[in-house]
Amino acid sequence: MTTGRDGDFPSPEPDPYSVTREMALKALDRRAYGRAELGSYLQRKGAADEVIERVLDRFEQVGLLDDAAFANQWVESRHRGRKLPRRALVAELRRKGLDDDVIAGAVAAIDHDAEADAALQLATAKARALAGQPYDVALRRLVGTLGRRGFSGDLAWRTAKQVLAERPDAGSDDS
Repeated sequence: MTTGRDGDFPSPEPDPYSVTREMALKALDRRAYGRAELGSYLQRKGAADEVIERVLDRFEQVGLLDDAAFANQWVESRHRGRKLPRRALVAELRRKGLDDDVIAGAVAAIDHDAEADAALQLATAKARALAGQPYDVALRRLVGTLGRRGFSGDLAWRTAKQVLAERPDAGSDDS
């Protein structure tokens, strides 16, 4: 117990559940979380495991935490905005502690055509910056960019060649 302002009466200790609940609400106010990720955040902040579980259970009951909705939102945002392919999104969601079933449901909407379209958009944008580069240098850089984003090697090569096909030096590739 701590003493009050005037030192004459003790002020009550804060309720661990209320403190943890407030930390979780503030975190959710900043951005969306999955259950495991929010639990890890609260642990790092020093909350007790049993209190964290009670808070997270309650948040799920009232709809403040929903792993499936979070995963769907994450996939939509990252695929549309950053043009990330399916396997990169799966890796990100696994790092966030989501179950494989939830992840599979979230990435199900990304088919081969959507992934190829994302690769094409990314490669087209990157190719503009490589306009003055020799064909082989531009091809290597485009393939590298797509590969680092998580696109398969085959898709990266096909897309890079497709984007660079209109260049006058497009036939100088030895591969």
